Amino acid sequence: MDDEEIICPCMGTTIREIREAVKNGSDTLEAVEAATGAGTVCGACTDELAALIEKLKNE
Repeated sequence: MDDEEIICPCMGTTIREIREAVKNGSDTLEAVEAATGAGTVCGACTDELAALIEKLKNE
């Protein structure tokens, strides 16, 4: 997984930023949205974002 890959184009949120949010306790889609802004503009990335959060929680 490339930490510099952008998951949310609207906010420019990278995998690294999402990984950090999960590491810091944001373990739901809503919590990661609040922490990073990802998924809060058009919502097109929310399915991918939710799957990524689940994957990162299990690392």
